[in-house]
Amino acid sequence: MNNSLQVFRDEPGFMKLFGLFRDKFRSLGRVGGFVSLKGFKDAEVESIAGFLGLSSNELIEKGRVGLLQFERELANTGFSNLTFVELLEEIFQEPLLSKKQEAENNLRLENEFITLLNLEIPEAGWWLEWISERGPDTRWIWSLYRQDELLLSRMIRKVSNAFLSLPKKGDFERLPFFAQRTTGNPHFFDISELGGRLLLHFLAVNKKTLGEPEFPFPKNTEEINDLLAEFGLLRDDLWNFVTVQGLIAFSQGETHPVWNAAVQTRTVLNVPMKELARLESIRPASGRMVWIVENSSVASTIMDAVPDAAVVCTHGQLRAASWRLLDQLAEGECTFLYSGDLDPEGVLIADRLKKRYRDKLVLWRMDPVAYEISISNEDIAGRIAKLDGVSSQEWEEVVRMMCEKKKAGYQEALLDLLIEDIKQAQ
Repeated sequence: MNNSLQVFRDEPGFMKLFGLFRDKFRSLGRVGGFVSLKGFKDAEVESIAGFLGLSSNELIEKGRVGLLQFERELANTGFSNLTFVELLEEIFQEPLLSKKQEAENNLRLENEFITLLNLEIPEAGWWLEWISERGPDTRWIWSLYRQDELLLSRMIRKVSNAFLSLPKKGDFERLPFFAQRTTGNPHFFDISELGGRLLLHFLAVNKKTLGEPEFPFPKNTEEINDLLAEFGLLRDDLWNFVTVQGLIAFSQGETHPVWNAAVQTRTVLNVPMKELARLESIRPASGRMVWIVENSSVASTIMDAVPDAAVVCTHGQLRAASWRLLDQLAEGECTFLYSGDLDPEGVLIADRLKKRYRDKLVLWRMDPVAYEISISNEDIAGRIAKLDGVSSQEWEEVVRMMCEKKKAGYQEALLDLLIEDIKQAQ
């Protein structure tokens, strides 16, 4: 530290002035512009005026000090060996960078951070690449980097290592036990903790980059539970359920007695994920057709009308239990017939199902004719943009009609046709 600069520290007002100089330089990226003296005390203005060769009244009248003006006067003092920038760097004991230079420097350091992690955990390269692109979903991660780089680095490694120890496909493990097994802390992946937030981001990016680019980042408890369950992690295995009728399940090589009794007594089951995880296989009790509807009221009425049919109700957006059930059914020789609402959200659900089960799934009463029959007065103009995520040509005509009419079509108007379809197929 240059001790001769103590004179500036002792003179009233100069440190305040230098702070304003630093901010102005960072903003402009060069020595130029002016800083206001508003808020300076009389003694401070007098001290600065003396340095500039002005009277206090002259400086008060000006009300500001130019950076170039100060630099010129600096050359006429005992500090002529210092440039304006060098003076401020000595005063504040840190490099003086413009905001642009600082941003470029930070970007370089951030890229180095990602590069080093990539070398250490190459198996997570796809995740690190996503983070390096700095999308809106990564802002909180970069904010953490600026707060504690070492903590973020350590947490990323832990999440990446834990991912390699996920339950194998078809198996499930409760989240606290997975956390205990992989980190030694059962609460490490709690959703309220940093580890949990990073794990969710990791899993969502995995789906987006490795197969489902339109997959959304989870925004509520239900979506969080579903995402975890897709990777074999159970956070809530009781409330996560699917409603079924006319299906037989097998466990330990034998027909499950509860499912068998439900078929015999024409009983509808709400089956939680906890029970689905224990089953070996599921199939229709008779025939090969499984009728799937999203609307619970429609499903209940269908179940009343055709109590022997294999019917599944997903209750809107499919949760982990629904996916588990359908995946197990898909392993057998059965055909899915899916019917949902003809609004943007309903089409997206059906499209996702179609992409997952392909030829095994038939869209049921979700065509232009069904749309004309089921059309309502509900305006969907503000939600039409969601249909941009639908790529299959199978939807082309329905999407075109929805974009033109900007009205939703609902399953309730198709109920009699749905019931008749099932009766004719039996």
